[in-house]
Amino acid sequence: MVIYGWNSKSLKEAPFNGHQCTNCGHESTHIVVYGSYFHIFWIPLFPYRKSLKIICDNCQHASKPKEVSEEVRSLAKQLKSKVNFPLYMFSGIGVIILLIAYFTIQGNIDNKAYAEYLEQPQVDDIYHLYNDEEISEYKYYLWKVVDVNGDSVNVSPNSFQYNYKPTKLEPNDGFYDVYITFHKHQLQEFLETDLIRKVQRGFESGKGFDRELIYELTAEDSLNIN
Repeated sequence: MVIYGWNSKSLKEAPFNGHQCTNCGHESTHIVVYGSYFHIFWIPLFPYRKSLKIICDNCQHASKPKEVSEEVRSLAKQLKSKVNFPLYMFSGIGVIILLIAYFTIQGNIDNKAYAEYLEQPQVDDIYHLYNDEEISEYKYYLWKVVDVNGDSVNVSPNSFQYNYKPTKLEPNDGFYDVYITFHKHQLQEFLETDLIRKVQRGFESGKGFDRELIYELTAEDSLNIN
């Protein structure tokens, strides 16, 4: 659950003369300038306005600018204009910039590693693929390297497609005992065009990536072969 909302903080307090409290008639008052900001998980993202109140030192009654004379209102606005938003109210933007930079750099590092894996493929490498032309929501699927012969790479497809990035196979899913052959440069093109989104080398037992399924030849397949 994302927690977000608006909040405000006191930015500056200063004695303020020239205003008589409308509640008790006392003439000793001070002005408070507030900064309002948007936050996510209580981290200030950005400020969006400044506001002010004139507070009586005697009864603590707070007057808004519209409740005072034009002369007093003008003096109050001059003070407000001189108060700047503190940098911490922009901290969320800084965090976002850092996250974007991190994921950009990390993405470049990952893609370089994936390209090296495709250049030097190994048996049991797992290729994570995404088909953006698939009309259904099940756009994610996997290939597994079963043999490498020079520049040719044989991959077996898994039997399921997923609507999320799979980190392990479903219990009934596995890789067929048939394969498709690709040249290494084709695999590099798949990476460049985002068909291959990830190359995984080494996997924990229990992920299901070592599960093999027997491909049963159907009548339609037999006709295609003939």
